[in-house]
Amino acid sequence: MSQIGNAIKMYILLQARGKMKLSEIATALEVDERQVRRYRDHLEQAGIYIDSDRGRFGGYKLQNDNLLLGLNVLEQELYSLQLVERYLADINHIAAKDISILLAKISVLCEKEKDQIDFSNYMSKETISNINLNVEKKKFLDIHAAVLSRNKIKIDYNSLNSGKYTRIVRPYHTLQYKQDLYLIGFCELKKEIRDFKISRIENYEVLDEKFSKDESFDPEKFMENCFGIYKDNEYDVKLKILHPMSQIIKEKIWVKNQVITESDNRSIIFKARMRGLTEIKTWILGMGSNVIVLEPQEIIEEIKNEINKMKNLYMS
Repeated sequence: MSQIGNAIKMYILLQARGKMKLSEIATALEVDERQVRRYRDHLEQAGIYIDSDRGRFGGYKLQNDNLLLGLNVLEQELYSLQLVERYLADINHIAAKDISILLAKISVLCEKEKDQIDFSNYMSKETISNINLNVEKKKFLDIHAAVLSRNKIKIDYNSLNSGKYTRIVRPYHTLQYKQDLYLIGFCELKKEIRDFKISRIENYEVLDEKFSKDESFDPEKFMENCFGIYKDNEYDVKLKILHPMSQIIKEKIWVKNQVITESDNRSIIFKARMRGLTEIKTWILGMGSNVIVLEPQEIIEEIKNEINKMKNLYMS
């Protein structure tokens, strides 16, 4: 048998038996002990590490006893995957069940079940999408497959502004935002790139017709400086945020270009270039009396108008 074949056979023997003496491995492989040491070196070059215990009960044993050749799954990595599993389950994500199955398989392969951390005292609190998980999962996978294969899709879409309509879309990219899934694609009717919330796609058909890739499309550029999912004019936003809201704002990255400067009385000055007027306004209004919009004037007027509308609702 070749050296590669014998090295793999040596790995399988150690996987099956747990620990073997050097002489036992040599006998099983029908080679001398010096050759067994070479096989050990070959395996370690591939990332499969073998420990050697001295003494009467010593021998060779795998440092990472798992069937995932070369992956060497660490306990910390497994714990992180358990945390992801719990998080996805808590938010009712469409991939939660699949991740749980995958984790169970990895745990068996790595024989790590006894080492699992109890996350029963951990909870994720987020708004959960009100969707049929099985329906949305199939829809998302079909649409994402169309992205990869560059097949056009025909969708019946329920728009908040335009109502129901049918469109032919060239699917470019899929996106997740606040637990909701979106399709980014070129709408052939409107002749522009738009995003479509997948849960609002009532019917869809993956067409046989292909489309050429738009080499100029960059999803990162498309979403650049977007505060949320909305895309419109960009604004150089400047806010004065008072304590305690100032501390909450400092604890997160809202957009990558944000600049936060400490001000008086534990307040901060927040500056950023942002897109998405609807969500910018919602974010600012959510801070209540703890924020003052300094710039731009357009957003100042928008906030004033929104406050007046809210006041009028309670005047009667």
